Amino acid sequence: MRKFEDEIEGLVAVDLAVLKPYQKRAYAGLDQYRRPIEVRGVQELAQSIAESFGAYAIFDVETVLRYPAITPFVTQTLYSVPIELRRAACDRDRMKAERARNEMARMISEALLRKFHFERLKHVGTSCHENWNEAFAQQFGSRRGESRK
Repeated sequence: MRKFEDEIEGLVAVDLAVLKPYQKRAYAGLDQYRRPIEVRGVQELAQSIAESFGAYAIFDVETVLRYPAITPFVTQTLYSVPIELRRAACDRDRMKAERARNEMARMISEALLRKFHFERLKHVGTSCHENWNEAFAQQFGSRRGESRK
């Protein structure tokens, strides 16, 4: 049986695996010829990872957050991943690249789980309820604090 931590790690791993090659290289600070350049695209990657948590209520202590609110933390976490690991995720050896991506996913998910508590919403996603804000309020209300964007 999968643990909840594995589910969170899996969400992050999928986001890293589906990156286009130029996005992986930009995050790793490599150009198309694998020469070192300035790191780019971190904010976009962080936003993509945060969007993966759209089906969750995210608790920061007693405050209920929606996924866009964790983007700055995800950005900070992405910057903390060692550049060598990011570059290994771009390796031509698929096994080495996969191991590096999995390690990155583990690091990012551990940081998220240390900082936040995730609770799956009753409604699978925002498209499953015509008024997502109302669904969020029905499930969590103000009993655990104010919800904010």
